[in-house]
Amino acid sequence: MNTNFIQKNIKTTSVFILMVMLFLGSCTPERINERSLDSNPGMPEFTVEAVAGNPNLYVVKSNVSNAFQVLWDIPGGVPKSSVKALDTIAFPKAGVYKITFFASFNDGSGTGSASKTVTIAEDAPLACNPKLALLTGDCLPAGKCWGLTVAAGAVKVGPTYDQIGEWFTSTAGSLQNAQYDDRFCFTFDGFGFENKNNGGSVNPWDGYSVQAVDFGKSDFTFTEGTGTNGRDQITLQDDQFMGVWDADNVLDVMKLTKDELIVRTRIRMPNGTPAAEGWFELRFLPN
Repeated sequence: MNTNFIQKNIKTTSVFILMVMLFLGSCTPERINERSLDSNPGMPEFTVEAVAGNPNLYVVKSNVSNAFQVLWDIPGGVPKSSVKALDTIAFPKAGVYKITFFASFNDGSGTGSASKTVTIAEDAPLACNPKLALLTGDCLPAGKCWGLTVAAGAVKVGPTYDQIGEWFTSTAGSLQNAQYDDRFCFTFDGFGFENKNNGGSVNPWDGYSVQAVDFGKSDFTFTEGTGTNGRDQITLQDDQFMGVWDADNVLDVMKLTKDELIVRTRIRMPNGTPAAEGWFELRFLPN
């Protein structure tokens, strides 16, 4: 199948983003995963406090005053990483979670890290609220499936989260048929997610070729207010996606109605980690 307008622009944007990252890397003396050889960085201090009345929500707070950059790494949390000095993290599932805090110090000593754990006793209770009803088809056993719209704007891609005017936008019918026939299905019972791709998905890391792959069934979480600017979030398992294969599994919900779902998510690298720059906005209709 022919590579369409948006796929060419995605490739162009990805190359541009990579060039910018390499340029910035050559000009930046210290990044979060680098350490200075001059001295030994101290262990950064931070606090983790439960939110009253909600045992599945915690507030993480940096107590470092002399850092120019901070990073939280919270596998299993929502969000799973953050660069905010103060943030709220949701843990939808019961378990023990490790929170690692990195701080790059202004004195040039490098990047220090420290870790703490939290124990979540029970899964977060989720009733069939109006938002979940819209996503899952009124929480009925059959669930609800979503597919990319064939209209213009099915896929948008750009370098930053909010500057949408600078993004490339797909034209009507410009994606591959193997993308339009994919269905992304949510069921309330067991919070199940399934990528029904009719046997093939478009691989952006292999010339946008259609490859036979079965992503199987997994689960999802829906959390309110944990995304950028307080948006709701859908979080899939790490090896799952919606819309395009190189979209990250953590999705900010921009719009959710009975007839439309719009999400915004990071571009994902081939190794499964989000790119430092680059975002998708994806528009779905129920199918």
